[in-house]
Amino acid sequence: MTRTAVLALLARRGPLGRAQIAELLGLSPATITASTRRLLAEGLLAEEDPRPSPAGRPSIPLRLVPASTHAIGVQVAHEHVTGVVARLDAAVVHSFRREFDPGAPDAADLLTALIRAEVDEAERNRMPLSGVGVAVPGVVEPETGTLRMSVRLGWNGLPLAAHLRSALGVPVFVDNDISALTAAERLYGPGAECADFLLVAIGQGIGLGMVLDGAPYRGAAGAAGEFGHLPVLPDGPECACGNRGCLETQVSTEALVRRARAAGIIGEHCELAELAAAARRGGDAERLLADSGALLGRSLAGTINLLGPHTVMVVGEITALWQWLSEPFHRALAAHLLPCVRETRIDVRPWDDQLIAAGAARIVLAAPLAAPRQKDQLRAMSM
Repeated sequence: MTRTAVLALLARRGPLGRAQIAELLGLSPATITASTRRLLAEGLLAEEDPRPSPAGRPSIPLRLVPASTHAIGVQVAHEHVTGVVARLDAAVVHSFRREFDPGAPDAADLLTALIRAEVDEAERNRMPLSGVGVAVPGVVEPETGTLRMSVRLGWNGLPLAAHLRSALGVPVFVDNDISALTAAERLYGPGAECADFLLVAIGQGIGLGMVLDGAPYRGAAGAAGEFGHLPVLPDGPECACGNRGCLETQVSTEALVRRARAAGIIGEHCELAELAAAARRGGDAERLLADSGALLGRSLAGTINLLGPHTVMVVGEITALWQWLSEPFHRALAAHLLPCVRETRIDVRPWDDQLIAAGAARIVLAAPLAAPRQKDQLRAMSM
């Protein structure tokens, strides 16, 4: 974990001396000296010219060597695959998007071929590669990278990490998409300074990433965070998971569009942009979003009361509609929060289609927060 922490800290803060690194990470100078010595030998770090130090002895700042290694990050969605190639400093240097049908009989092989093309391209461009991170919607077994269940993709019991690792011959780390994004936030984003936060991602589905006491919480067998399947309506519509009345059937972008079509607010073939246009005109569209915002606020209030996070980050395609959801959301949230957690910060982030793929690449770059078996497999392949 020291290696992970040092690389992520330098990616966030830029060049730092060893004493600064030790102080910021709360580790001993000897531990940092040993870790950075190895990173320097591997060519991942370099020393800059000495700088004057208040203590009298010059400080020698250490910096990342950005092009020393790269990672490919891939997000697998229902109709497409989004991917990036990122440097050691987490900067994205290449991105791609490909159509993809997870229901095809040879879907796993098609995904392998798609990633293989990117691995080959990196080799042709002489980009050293640390590995591949793959983010998927569904329950991923943390220790093995096996996709236990994915309602969105229709994949169950698929040993995806093992399959890709064997076929590609490079280290592969597979994780739930929101868990990958949360881990990357903890390493590289503002969440690095926060020991307790939640990340709520709302798009076609709804997921919840949790960092508690400084570490991502995944639950037994990676099943934590299915916020979208919180039951909110006793006799509600059937959810893709097989249950009825899940939050996802009311507040996901897919559900909002479906409900707006059913109410005649938008046409049969209209999508999220048309719903936003209708909301700008007020009327039924605005009321639909207000009701949905209030439901989301009540649901999230219960989760905040349970876990007591410092911050809640809201991301996803839902943010395109946030101006109509915001006021009823905050009103319902405030009405249901316990007094002791009313200072919880709500941070709504602009959505970027590459965000999850970039998160998948970043967790490979630092080899972070992975369960022991996956880390051991990654380490063995990199030797």
